[in-house]
Amino acid sequence: MSGSHDAKTIWQNQETEGTIVTFEDIRGRAAKFEKRIRNRNLREYIASAIVIAVFGLYAWFFPGWMLKLGSGMIVAATIFVVWQLHRRGRAHAVPDGATAAGLLAFHREELVRQRDTVRTVWSWYLLPFVPGLVLMMLGRYFQIHLPGRPIAEDHLVIIFFSIIMALFFVIILLLNLWGAARLQNRIHELDKLRAE
Repeated sequence: MSGSHDAKTIWQNQETEGTIVTFEDIRGRAAKFEKRIRNRNLREYIASAIVIAVFGLYAWFFPGWMLKLGSGMIVAATIFVVWQLHRRGRAHAVPDGATAAGLLAFHREELVRQRDTVRTVWSWYLLPFVPGLVLMMLGRYFQIHLPGRPIAEDHLVIIFFSIIMALFFVIILLLNLWGAARLQNRIHELDKLRAE
């Protein structure tokens, strides 16, 4: 126990940008981060339940096999994303009775895991929705397409909606990359504490 007490004493005497960082500070940061992750995941789970319900109804009521299948694929993609979020991004509880070094290592590990989760959001969060959305757009296109007719207003609506969806995906990707960069900065801060 004397080693952990020494580590705690050294840590409490370290200064970062003119402030003393204590054991309680790091525990507070880790607990606050855990709460933020739990809240984020809860929001995602609620939104996913709504998406599953809405697109489940679409699959049941929409005419045409492409719209039905596309809706079903969106439901499947949502279930996949929820599973991936739980697997990759669930919050781990701050351990009780951890030493200063152990708590610092735990918090860093959580930051790294969440950074990697949001950094790869394109592959497990966005990409799974693309096939279903494309199939739904194609299904709607073929429903309203009449041979020999010029592009109708309905076609322009489909094109506009597709552009909006693409922009929405890009914004989500950029926001998550920005979030990953912020997490990386926090990891650097912890690494400075550990090195001092």
